[in-house]
Amino acid sequence: MANAMDTMTEWMNSKVGPMATHLSENKYLKAISGGMMQSMPLTLGVALIAIIINLPIPGVSDFLQSSGLAQCGTELIGSTMSLLGIYISWLIAYQYAKEDGTNPITAAVLSMASFLALVPSTVTVSEDSTISAYMSNYLGSDGIFVAIVFSIFVASFYGFLTRKNIKLTLPDSVPPMVTDSLSPVFSAMIIFGVIFLIKWGFTFTQWGNVFSFVSQIIAAPLVGVSSSPWTNLIVFTACNLIWFFGVHPNSILSVVYPVIIAVNIENQAAYLAGDPMPHAMFGLVGLCCYFGGTGNTIGLCLDMFTARSEKFKAMRSLMTIPNIFNINEPVIFGVPVMLNPIFFIPMLFASIVPGLIGMALCSVLPISYNPTISLPFAMPSFVNALIVGGPMYMVVLLICMASSALLYYPFFKIADNQAYEEEQALAAAHAAE
Repeated sequence: MANAMDTMTEWMNSKVGPMATHLSENKYLKAISGGMMQSMPLTLGVALIAIIINLPIPGVSDFLQSSGLAQCGTELIGSTMSLLGIYISWLIAYQYAKEDGTNPITAAVLSMASFLALVPSTVTVSEDSTISAYMSNYLGSDGIFVAIVFSIFVASFYGFLTRKNIKLTLPDSVPPMVTDSLSPVFSAMIIFGVIFLIKWGFTFTQWGNVFSFVSQIIAAPLVGVSSSPWTNLIVFTACNLIWFFGVHPNSILSVVYPVIIAVNIENQAAYLAGDPMPHAMFGLVGLCCYFGGTGNTIGLCLDMFTARSEKFKAMRSLMTIPNIFNINEPVIFGVPVMLNPIFFIPMLFASIVPGLIGMALCSVLPISYNPTISLPFAMPSFVNALIVGGPMYMVVLLICMASSALLYYPFFKIADNQAYEEEQALAAAHAAE
């Protein structure tokens, strides 16, 4: 077994390690990941309001409706989470420009303006009547992929033009604030010219605009495949695997996060409209695959309460509380789980087993899932489940946690017995001195 693990470790370090490092250092992926992370104040900032206006308590919900609080809360969610494309177009371009060494504010402004310029603003209300308006779906669910692609395009194109010295040169006597504002004028003209041609070109196609093209040709198939609950099992298993070998799972999560955002926005739009959510199972199973940190190591922490060795008795008091709040670096590096042959199998199946159990239970139990609620990363998973899906969903997650503890238990006992025997041998050696 040791030889097999050595061979696997060598292969992962030589093949997977460099690949993951390259992905984590890629400035395009770093910009997308950073921009998405920067959008979290929007989703988390309205989380409490989303919880309050959706409280499933008859008397309270009636009051919220009659007082107008529910309507105001719905509009607030609509202007934040449902318009995420606008904010993402700014944030990703800003992050990219910082990586690229150009003016991030200018890149962000050009990106957001380009995104809005691509949105159709003439809406037909009848055969002979139109109004000027933006379709909210283009700014939200149907606009996420366009926002990502064009924020990177505009920011990188702006960086290219800047390095080619295509800018308005002003005398040194002009104040720096004025110079910074006017120097990118020529670059802006070129960028908006390209955006204009793209917008005009799509009017000759069957889609009519770039949003419909991306939604039908690119986003819909991608979301269709990626929004399957089975995708959660695959993605989080891959995260567990590379985390076992010491590679941070963000290198994978940063790639799939845009898809998760798009799927969640579709669920939100359907939920707010009172329609069936197209990807409800995806959201429900996701939490069953990932709780207590990558590898669902909360199960291992629970097993430590059966420890015989002083090592694990001491560790459980130090590691369990952080793990409850989804921080499991102390477990990964302290037990250690990383590169420890004993824990390879439970890490590999740590998302598969609870994920399958969660999928089965969520398919048959009455769970009221609210996708508009977005809670902080450090929120304990069982509390997250209670707020997002109600008591029944919390029970499902607790069952998944128990399955994780059972999965880790036989392997933990091996490690615990080894530690106990080492401690006994060391105590006997000291006694013999």
